[in-house]
Order: sequence, then structure tokens, then C-alpha cells
Amino acid sequence: MKIKNRILPFIILLFVFAAAYAEAGDDITVRARVDRRSITIGDRILFTIDLRAPRATEIQMPLFSDNMIGEFEIKDSTSKTAASLFGKKRYSYRYHITAYTTGKRDIPQLDIKYKPKGSKDWLIKNTVAIPIDVLTVLPKELPADIKDIKGPASYFELNWIIIAGTLFGLGVLIAAIIIFIRIRSRKPIRLPHETALEELEAARSQLINSGDVKEYFVGVSDCVRRYIERVFTLKAPEMTSEEFLNSMRDSAALVLWHKDLLKGFMNACDLVKFAKYKPTGQETENLHVTAVKFVTETKETK
Repeated sequence: MKIKNRILPFIILLFVFAAAYAEAGDDITVRARVDRRSITIGDRILFTIDLRAPRATEIQMPLFSDNMIGEFEIKDSTSKTAASLFGKKRYSYRYHITAYTTGKRDIPQLDIKYKPKGSKDWLIKNTVAIPIDVLTVLPKELPADIKDIKGPASYFELNWIIIAGTLFGLGVLIAAIIIFIRIRSRKPIRLPHETALEELEAARSQLINSGDVKEYFVGVSDCVRRYIERVFTLKAPEMTSEEFLNSMRDSAALVLWHKDLLKGFMNACDLVKFAKYKPTGQETENLHVTAVKFVTETKETK
């Protein structure tokens, strides 16, 4: 036991001298890291560059044009420095970044310039490229058990028979004209889901004619919001997506499957309406199918 107590201080001193030797070098060390390697579109990654260099060393970080690191947009950035016990300074540069295109994307290799004390020339240290998987929030496959869309209810126009006769002709003709005008002025009573399905089909026809995908996503989102307002008496058109989803979270009117479907639908629409995401043709078609499925499966809720 006494031998161990005597050896322990020597071991501690050995580690201290080793750390001091590592810190005392003239070179710098650079390390790049992320908090995760897989995100969905619009999520943020924490990208950090850590440097350790002698205190007199000048450091020059890369300049990011258009606030972009490769294909990733910088949303926020911070930096801090700290002095170590053995003559070096520690630098930490933190970037919150995001991407709006799906697939495998790389945070590119970056050049960190530095100039040791007394040197006139800049030297370069490189970070390594970091691969990131960017996933879509739109449905990857068409929802199952899609039912056929019922056509709008038709109404019958009355065919009036003009009763011939000299005595009753004038009176019957005037009455028939008055009744006909009143019937034509009446609009058939339409159910909320019938109106919503017609609006969804009209939005798709407009997309085919104009090709404006963003306008189409806005139209589909507004249609579903109006439908929810009519059926569930929620002021959906006046709420943000976050407010609306929070209001529906504890609602017993929808089952969990419909809440999840609606959450994915709203997030997908917001990405196109407010972010820079450009969906594929298949994703656009899947959005239409998802909206139709939600309307047809919730029409009997109330």
C-alpha cells in the first residue's frame, strides 16, 4: 500500500508533463464535428470547428459567401476562445446549419489559415468533409386503402308543363315563370367534404395549367384548413400551423392516425410555402392523395 502511494505522484507528474509537451508544440490542431449525421429538410445541425494553437498564432477562418457552407445554409453562428494551462489557446466556432434538398449532402472540406509568431506566410489546416443524409418529410409511398372519390351530388331541374287553355293560360304561365326563377336562384346544399374534394381537384387542374407548385401547395393547404373549420368548428385559416396542430393534439374528434397524417401534411406545405424546398412531381402527387384521404376518412366524424 505504501509503494502504491509513492508511485501515484510520479504517475500524475508523468501525465502532466505529457500534456504540457503536447500543448507546447508550435503546430495547431483542427477538428470538425456535427451533433448528428441524419436530418429531415429544415432541421438544424450543430456544426463545430475546434482549434488549438499557440497563443501568438493568428487564425483566419474561411468566409462563407451568401451565408452558405456548401449546400447548407447558416442559420446562426457563435464563437469562443479560452486559454489552456500550457501556453495554447482553444477556439470553438459553432454553426447552426440546415439544408433544403434531399439526399446525401457533404459539409465540404474547409481551409483554416494560420500564421505562427514571427512568420510572414500563411499556412493552411484542412477539416475533413462530413457526409449528411437529408430526408424528406413528405410521404414516401401512397397511403393505403384509398377510397374512390364520390362525385358531387346532383339535383333535379323541374320541367314545367305549360297547361294550354285560354282561361288559365296567362295565370299558369306567370306562376311557372315565378317558380322557375326561384328554383334557379337556389343553390343546392353542399356538404363540407364535397366542397373540399372539388376544391382539391380544381387546385390540381390549376397546377397542370400554370405549373406553379408553390401556388398549388398554398391552395391545397387553404382548402384543408377551410374544410377543418367547417367540420370541426376550428378557426384553422386564422392559425399558424403550430397553433393549429397544438389545438388538435388533445382533440377527441380525430384518431391518432389522422393527427399524424395532418401533421405531416401541414409540415410539408409549410416547407414549400415558407422555406426554399422544391418538391418532386411524385411528392406533389402524394400531397394531393394525402389531402383526399384525410377528407374522405374524416367526413363522417361529425
